[in-house]
Amino acid sequence: MRQSIKHILFLEPKSSHLHVYSDAYIPRIGCLVLATIMKNLGYGVRVMLEEVEDIDTNEFGEADLICISSLTSTAPGSYQYADFIRNVYPDKTIVMGGTHPTFVPDEALQHCDFVVRGEGEDALVELVKCLESGADFRSIANLSWMEDGQAIHNPERPKAEDLDVLPIPDFSLVPSGRLDIMSIQTQRGCPWDCSFCTVTKLNGHKLRGHSVERVLDMLEAYTKMPNFSYLFFADDIFNVPVDRTMAIMQGMIDRRLTIPWAAQMRHEISKQPELMKKMREAGCDRVMVGFESIDETALELYGKKETALDVERAIDAIHNHGIDLHAMFIAGADSDHPETIKTQFEFAKKKDLATSQCMILTYLPGSEDTIRYDLQGGEYLSHDWSHYDGHHANHPVPNMTRYELVNTVMEGMKGMYAPHRILSKLGSAAWNAVKFNKREATRQLRNGLLRLNGYSILQRWFKEHTDYLADLRAENVSLSPDRYKRVLLAVSNVDVSRVLHKFLDEMNIRVEEYSEEKLSALKDSDLVVMAGEMVDDVRSKVQNLHIFPVHDKNTRMDRTLTQLGILFTENVDKVREAIAAVHFQPGQSKVAAKS
Repeated sequence: MRQSIKHILFLEPKSSHLHVYSDAYIPRIGCLVLATIMKNLGYGVRVMLEEVEDIDTNEFGEADLICISSLTSTAPGSYQYADFIRNVYPDKTIVMGGTHPTFVPDEALQHCDFVVRGEGEDALVELVKCLESGADFRSIANLSWMEDGQAIHNPERPKAEDLDVLPIPDFSLVPSGRLDIMSIQTQRGCPWDCSFCTVTKLNGHKLRGHSVERVLDMLEAYTKMPNFSYLFFADDIFNVPVDRTMAIMQGMIDRRLTIPWAAQMRHEISKQPELMKKMREAGCDRVMVGFESIDETALELYGKKETALDVERAIDAIHNHGIDLHAMFIAGADSDHPETIKTQFEFAKKKDLATSQCMILTYLPGSEDTIRYDLQGGEYLSHDWSHYDGHHANHPVPNMTRYELVNTVMEGMKGMYAPHRILSKLGSAAWNAVKFNKREATRQLRNGLLRLNGYSILQRWFKEHTDYLADLRAENVSLSPDRYKRVLLAVSNVDVSRVLHKFLDEMNIRVEEYSEEKLSALKDSDLVVMAGEMVDDVRSKVQNLHIFPVHDKNTRMDRTLTQLGILFTENVDKVREAIAAVHFQPGQSKVAAKS
């Protein structure tokens, strides 16, 4: 059946809870890119970003197609809007996309007609054309829908290599005056694979970018927008590859596009002094770096491929180039204790970070951590997606209760944004103003105001979460590190199996070889350490297994053994000693223990 589509509405709901960026909204550009594409094809479009405007539900009635973009923390609001549309405007077609629907499309399809998974620029255009013409949409890659009560998921298409085919996002589609920060994404993908992150699952490991000239053309278009005052490079890692970033910086300088901007980077920036110098010249006043931790075991568990020394050197190098730093940390690794978290905050204060954040480790759909936790039969103590925002604890952790984790993190954040730390920056701004050092006075004033904003958010967060903290305090639940008593080993790679045997022996853990005959007698205290390629087949035969997957290819055995060992003991030193006793080179994909 043909459907008339003249007007498309793009809706991006906001989180229902206060979060670290509540008062400094950095726009995601997915909706804007899609809306610009459809506008260029001749459709009427409307972009509604709930973070910057109240949603007028009467406008839903004016659209023929409604596209809703959702993160995990905004999923409840996204579903509420979708359900409202279905009830009030049942003739409207609803399409959902974004990270959350991508990884849980079956859930999203309970609230919409279609889910566009992953990168949706081509899939959305194809879907609209099919709906208009009445053609069969069943061959559209990346598309999910319900048919005869069953969810159908088409395969993903190859990821676009040439991003220059995409239009420059039209920020004029957002109501005038609602945005002063604009985002630009120059490339997609990330060559790293941190355990808590979903970027590589969504965009892949390979970096795929716009040409340098296209990036500069986009920047030039942005500078002509009214109310524009600040730019955020939304690349997950902006300082890689270095030559490309240097070319963009030089182009900004040559074209006199030296507007104030910030970007996300990795610690390797400390080894790129020429790049930092060029960044400063091109207008960079702040970098955002996900250090995550200064605890070596936590860094190993996260798969960061960095050390605490790397973190410290990066901070010093960035400060030495006159660039402010927003440092991002995580708390809640299996190796964390309240004391390791407090040490992290003391380190941040000692380094006089302009601003920082510490998020609670959250198992988001699609991440490696979540997949591993689910295979182990992990328990979730909250299924409220709005709590999956980095400020709530949703699963039990070893070594502390959920209350200890949340309270230690949020009290530590209060310390980072304490009044005396705000006044120190404002005082520095005044002193530099007296000395007629306008640039430094402006910089310190900005940092003081950012800290004041952080203080305000935290005060409101604690007031909003009084009952939540009281409930956590009453709960008093932590994850026992000795919950497993026996390992059944099912790894066919002889070298990997030998390393695992040696490690588990050093840990004094009972090990038996896996066999299907033993499945019927498994207990909750049994952990099956299994080759990744066997998991799906075994889970189809037996439910509620506790599985630790091991992947023969590209396995970083030091990380694998740390993740495994921490399930049996809170004594991190014992895990490290057991790893040291297994003689292998960290990072090798195939390893052999020496006899």
